[in-house]
Amino acid sequence: MAHASNCLQIPVINNLFSIDQPIYVSSDELDIYYPNKIQFSGDVNMKQDNNVFMSDKLIISLNEKNEVLYNTLYACGHVSYNNNYIILTGSHAWINFYNKNIDIHEATYHFSEPPPIHGTANSIMQRGKNRYTIVKQGKCTSCIENKNYWNITGSEMLYDHHKHKIDVWNACLKIKKIPIFYSPYLSLSLHQNNVLGYYIPKIKYSSKSGLIFKIPCPINFSKHYSGSISPCYTSNLGTKLETEIRYSIKPGTGLFILDLVENNKMCNKKFSSNYHNRYWQLYWKHNGIMNKKWHFNSNYISTTGSNNYIENVNIPTYTHSNNNCMNKKILCNYTDKNWNANLSYFGVTNINITTIKDYYNYNESFQLELNSYYDNIKHKPLNLKLFSQITQFIPVNYHYPKTIRIHTEPTLDFSINNYYGHFNTEAKLKITHYRQKNIDHYNRTQYPDYHLQNIVNRITPQLKINGKMIFKKNTHISKKYKRFLEPKLQYLYVPYRFQENIGIYDTDMIHIDHKNLFRDTTYSGLDRILPVNQITGDITIRCFKKKNELFYASIGQIFNLRQLNSEYIKISKCTQKTPNILLFSGISHWNINDYWHMNTEMRYDMQYDALSFGTIILEYTGKDNQVLQTHYRYANKQYLEKILPDIKESIYHNTIAQLGVLACYPLIDNWKISCSYYHNIKTNQLIDQTIGIQYYTPCWGVNISCERKMIDWNKQLNRNTYDNKIRLDIQIYNSASDFKANPYKMLDIGVFPYQHAL
Repeated sequence: MAHASNCLQIPVINNLFSIDQPIYVSSDELDIYYPNKIQFSGDVNMKQDNNVFMSDKLIISLNEKNEVLYNTLYACGHVSYNNNYIILTGSHAWINFYNKNIDIHEATYHFSEPPPIHGTANSIMQRGKNRYTIVKQGKCTSCIENKNYWNITGSEMLYDHHKHKIDVWNACLKIKKIPIFYSPYLSLSLHQNNVLGYYIPKIKYSSKSGLIFKIPCPINFSKHYSGSISPCYTSNLGTKLETEIRYSIKPGTGLFILDLVENNKMCNKKFSSNYHNRYWQLYWKHNGIMNKKWHFNSNYISTTGSNNYIENVNIPTYTHSNNNCMNKKILCNYTDKNWNANLSYFGVTNINITTIKDYYNYNESFQLELNSYYDNIKHKPLNLKLFSQITQFIPVNYHYPKTIRIHTEPTLDFSINNYYGHFNTEAKLKITHYRQKNIDHYNRTQYPDYHLQNIVNRITPQLKINGKMIFKKNTHISKKYKRFLEPKLQYLYVPYRFQENIGIYDTDMIHIDHKNLFRDTTYSGLDRILPVNQITGDITIRCFKKKNELFYASIGQIFNLRQLNSEYIKISKCTQKTPNILLFSGISHWNINDYWHMNTEMRYDMQYDALSFGTIILEYTGKDNQVLQTHYRYANKQYLEKILPDIKESIYHNTIAQLGVLACYPLIDNWKISCSYYHNIKTNQLIDQTIGIQYYTPCWGVNISCERKMIDWNKQLNRNTYDNKIRLDIQIYNSASDFKANPYKMLDIGVFPYQHAL
């Protein structure tokens, strides 16, 4: 036996371990038991690359050929291991420096990479060259040390540090020592999305719906499929079972929502004659790419019963809708170098019960789109595009037209772009063919003056010329400030074509504001093309300090070169004569300083010689996320009639002059309070009023909020109807970034969500 003391930085030779990076060991004592083992004692410190291992004792066992036995080292007593992102401690451990596998028993762990997950376990194993951490009989949390308000326990946990996710078997979520839910398998992402928040019970009270109580129960089929089944009880509406399934597979990620309603009491009273007592709703959202050329997307919803009752179904807030119409679509796209093709299965449903007309609703059918484009023809700034579409419309009401629409649209444009601006000339030819069947009933009941025809061909040319210049100059105040002047001008010409013999299928009005001042058309579909001969101008002023925009203002105007007559086009209520000057609008944003910000927007309608829409927002934002915002919104009667053309109740067309104030202020010791108040000073009516209080920590929080909002107009009593709500929310954050991601989330509890003025 050989003995040495005070041995510092002894390099263990590469021949002993046959590894790439050398290992350095320092200790108070070194004992060599030749030829059986080498023992380091005292303050043992072993380092290889960026991996540091410390213990009271380290033993290297050797065989007769002086080779490391079982390729492992044994350590005991105050064992500690750390690298750039993980810290492990325990009573004893085995280390394999060939593959960097480590087994530590009676251990604790702490991941320094965001989020800072930590916990304890019977044993911890490092595998896959530090990619995987396997925890046996352990628990984890992201709460601050010694303040574990919540934790997840499991028989086994697998951390994947490359994908930033945790797979837990026999998972149980506990708040303090109270179990909240159990799942045989649970997969959690360590990114900013708060997965645990889906599984917290929710309770609230509404004077319209009554007491609402929801208990989510997690379901996890595998690491690619997870979700929850949530029994939901509503005292005034009935019982409902909500099922959500999220998946992540090779072609993409998606979400399924299935709602089963046993008995909707409110709908039974409202539609007692023909309402289905039981109904279900299915929603499917998917987005994914495969082989870099195939793109799959869906935003599809289906429900039993008539579409007239779709307002009573729990349509997700993220379902895309255009005005009152929701497009149910399943799409498959293939993209190549100079062309792409879309095959979709879609239908159109009106989701506003006050505007329902059966001929606005269409069952699902197929739509095919082809796009081809050729840029820089003969190395000149000349581009050619060809858009083609074939669509079939099958109405829900079989009395209305069943139609096939074939549309092709070649486009030739000449474009010049540089640092100082751009110039573009574009010519289109819109060719549309309609085959409309079963039109007799529609012709008798809808438009006796103009009848639909079985076959209609419409050819409409379009010419557009636009240009923009950018002028840059330093200000007289300082060279740090730079201002830009950006004038833009456009000429648009579309001739008149008679279109009253064509039905309206997927077309609705797009109301022009300053953001879409230079649009080609004011309609969302192909069934109507507005005749246009107009000039649109816009002047934008920007001021920057370094890379920060301090001030932005833009003023635009649409000028018609000819008078449009009401006989040109008829859709909804847009049959008024249009003056030469159609629209004058402006928008501005001003960062007064680091705390004060102001936004304004206005629209002046020359047709009525009056301000049709305007808004101004003034906001103060403090260092500790304090918010004080006041804003004023105005909309006159004529503007509301345009954006709500199918609502006949005059109460919805009253002039709006709305003054709103909202505030969020942190109190002492992790307490925060928020409130908002919206009042129509024109009619002297309360619109929405909220107040909420929140207690928060970096790992959990609780909100209590109250709301009183206007929901309807009572014709019999000739007054507004209000709904009063009380809500309790408990949040669990699975990362510190979750907690900091939206400090103003409390301000979203009302009818009008918070809009940051920055």
